[in-house]
Amino acid sequence: MASKLGLIGALAGLVLTVSAVAQPPAPAQSRDACPADTGCRVASGSYRIVLPPQAPAGRKVGAILYFHGYQGSAEEVIADAELVAVAERLGVALIAPDGAGRSWSFPGSPARHRDEFAFVGQVLDDVAAGFPIDSGRILASGFSQGGSMVWYLACRMSRRFAAFAPIAGAFWEPLPESCDGPRPPLIHVHGTSDTTVPLAGRTLRQGSRQGDVFKSLAVFAPGGCTAGWAEAVRTAPAPEGLICRVATGCGSPARLELCLHGGGHVANAAWVERAWRLTMQPPASAAGLTSP
Repeated sequence: MASKLGLIGALAGLVLTVSAVAQPPAPAQSRDACPADTGCRVASGSYRIVLPPQAPAGRKVGAILYFHGYQGSAEEVIADAELVAVAERLGVALIAPDGAGRSWSFPGSPARHRDEFAFVGQVLDDVAAGFPIDSGRILASGFSQGGSMVWYLACRMSRRFAAFAPIAGAFWEPLPESCDGPRPPLIHVHGTSDTTVPLAGRTLRQGSRQGDVFKSLAVFAPGGCTAGWAEAVRTAPAPEGLICRVATGCGSPARLELCLHGGGHVANAAWVERAWRLTMQPPASAAGLTSP
């Protein structure tokens, strides 16, 4: 996962400039709570989990369930010092599912390894049974193909998570016609210069096609409350910084937000922290972040 990239974004209309998040402390001293050789095993695969080092005795903690990108692994996720530091700072667990074949088999994906929705359900059940995790405070996030996996979880398993924070990945073609309700809080981050997963998507050599981010948003907001966003991005100047736009008039109080930066195919742990603070904590707890 790339991080510490200078971010330049573009989005016209109502925008939000995000304040800088404090620099992370030293990497957490907590250990991977799964067996080193196999990870924590469930029927369809495995996952890793790093618990906060100073979790209050007898109290359950929230968790970030983070999906790695194509050819990534759960081991790489829990080895990311900045992502682990975010989890430690928030006092939550970091859970990293392992993709079968280092990929994810969501609808439209070239991979056909397993039923990912059954696998994620198994991971959530196993975590709830074996660790002090609050099942009502789990944020799903992920990068690239893992970000696309998060979109599908928001569509198909919204009740199993409190919020979603995908990065640089959206639905794939054919896009879902609709999603299971209610619409969950979702904050998506994407680079306007991303050529690996462009905002408009692209066709891969195998014939599979990545979906358009703006059309993906419209699946969650079928009333047209995000209409015009694609044209606004295309014609906007390029101000510096990560800029975000929150959908309004969508018929639901759940936050639906698009954040853009001018970089390419990258992820930053600070974006995950921001999503947690805006969706999982009361406004007063989101210090240093200006919300619309």
